[in-house]
Amino acid sequence: MSSSTINKPGSGNKVWGAVTNLVDYLGTRFKNIDIFDEHHQLEAKTNPFYALGPIFYLVWFLTMASGLVLIMWYVPSKAAAYDSIYAIQWHVPFGNIIRGVHKYGADAMIIASTMRVFRMFINADYKPSKELNIAIGLVTLLLSMYSGLTGYLLIWNQRAFWATKVFATFPTYMDQFPVMGDYYEPLVKSLHLGWNTAEVLLGAGGAITQETITRFFSLHLAFSLIPLILVEIYFYNNNYVRMPLNWIKRTVVMLMLVITAIILPAAQGRRSDPDVTPLPILSDWYFLGLYQMYKYLEPVVATEITMVIPVTVILLPFIDTWLTGPEKNIMKRPFILMMTIMGGFSWIIFSYLIIINVANIHNDPPFWRSASYLAIDAGILWQLVLIFKSKDAKEWAKGIRPSIVMAVIGALQTILAVAYYYMARTEMFLSPLTQAFTYAAFRGFWSNDAQKLEDLTRTLVPKGTEMPYNTDFVAAVNGWVAKIPDGGSALQQLEELKTHTSPAIDWLFQLIPTFNPDAPTYKSTIDFMVSNKWAWDYVTFYDRMNLGNKNPAPFAVYPMNVPEVDWWWMLGGAITMVASIAVAIIAKQKSSVPAAAPADK
Repeated sequence: MSSSTINKPGSGNKVWGAVTNLVDYLGTRFKNIDIFDEHHQLEAKTNPFYALGPIFYLVWFLTMASGLVLIMWYVPSKAAAYDSIYAIQWHVPFGNIIRGVHKYGADAMIIASTMRVFRMFINADYKPSKELNIAIGLVTLLLSMYSGLTGYLLIWNQRAFWATKVFATFPTYMDQFPVMGDYYEPLVKSLHLGWNTAEVLLGAGGAITQETITRFFSLHLAFSLIPLILVEIYFYNNNYVRMPLNWIKRTVVMLMLVITAIILPAAQGRRSDPDVTPLPILSDWYFLGLYQMYKYLEPVVATEITMVIPVTVILLPFIDTWLTGPEKNIMKRPFILMMTIMGGFSWIIFSYLIIINVANIHNDPPFWRSASYLAIDAGILWQLVLIFKSKDAKEWAKGIRPSIVMAVIGALQTILAVAYYYMARTEMFLSPLTQAFTYAAFRGFWSNDAQKLEDLTRTLVPKGTEMPYNTDFVAAVNGWVAKIPDGGSALQQLEELKTHTSPAIDWLFQLIPTFNPDAPTYKSTIDFMVSNKWAWDYVTFYDRMNLGNKNPAPFAVYPMNVPEVDWWWMLGGAITMVASIAVAIIAKQKSSVPAAAPADK
């Protein structure tokens, strides 16, 4: 081998090759990005669904233009906002039409971007090598929704005021998220990200004040103006046609907005009143489904799901590519078909339920969970059937990777189902439940110390006590130890127990900082488990699962029953996992069978 070959960049260098492949992979996908369907102009001439990108751009421009006109009369202050909207609606010439075009143009942006995302999934417009287009489509939808949300408050009517008050409190629940929130103090130094986000949106104190309306007004402009500038730079640099719609199509879209504004004038509503809470509290139409979900779930869990949904949407095209390769026929991509149906129906049904003010927390969430997961399972099983119909070794070989991917999805659902089972039985969230299970995994390292630690924990914490999530265990115990018989002695024993070492595992937990300048590291694993309440979480979990009616009221209800319908999705995950593994094994065997030799003539 020549020296030139040895010194060649990437020759025999796996790391360099991996970096090069990653750069090529991302570069191809960035090159194939479609912001407004600029690469589908030929399809747009015969298929109106491929004109959704240009239509979005058109209504965005109309919404911006009408908004700039409205600014001439609008006054962004608590005292004058409502009256200025009233003046625009009834005293400014054509003010009602301009405001209507602005409102319905914003609605049209959300409708167009939503339909466009669904079209991308149904037609597989992210193939080949265009997976990032889903992320771009989702960003346009989210920017439209949040621009609408910030503009919604500017009316300063009763409905907008209270909907914003509810919505703007959601970020505070991020402080209860694992790692990024307060839950693991003092294990992890909290950034108080949730509360800080709420204060950035609302102003100091987290209440809706003049600061709030000022910030929402600036954000409302920023969500449209800044992206518009970036999009214009993108079109200019790439020499793309901005709006490939003839004047007939443009006129039809504009007339639709004007006619709608005349027939259905934009609502004014009643002036906001902080002292009177309307029931139910409703946001604008595109957030209704989300509000219904928040009725069913703990705010922390609902906020987590709200953040997981966009991430899932972005990952789906990559998963679909792993499952079906270049295939675009939706009937041969049943996993994506069922995911799309499930997402659309969930949003429609939830929106309908909140409009009619129906929310049965005992029946609705179990049916919703089971229906959602079973729809996914049905798509997986359907996909497995298509693989099972493979006719030759080459087709079977293509089915190995999809089967493994679907087995992983089924396994994740099964793990989540098991975790949810214990969450439902004990009413403990995922974080303390995970901590209880982790404690149980390390419990065997402490011999007799484990049982002693748990007995002391039960002695020091009054029966039926709910401990705040961001409280140091010892600090909390110090608050009530004087009221507990032998509390001082028990606390002293606990402190002595924290010094007991387990050399096999202590080194791992001593790497974790305490953020305490007096004691920067944990003395032992037991010290860590006590200080961060993991021992308390285990005791709580164990007692709720095993003591039954021996628990004091109101904790005698544990362990709670799991609704029968909730077993469906628990079983569905296990069935799809086993079926996927079986098909993967069969596909592996079938793909290794040599093709039969042609018969002699």
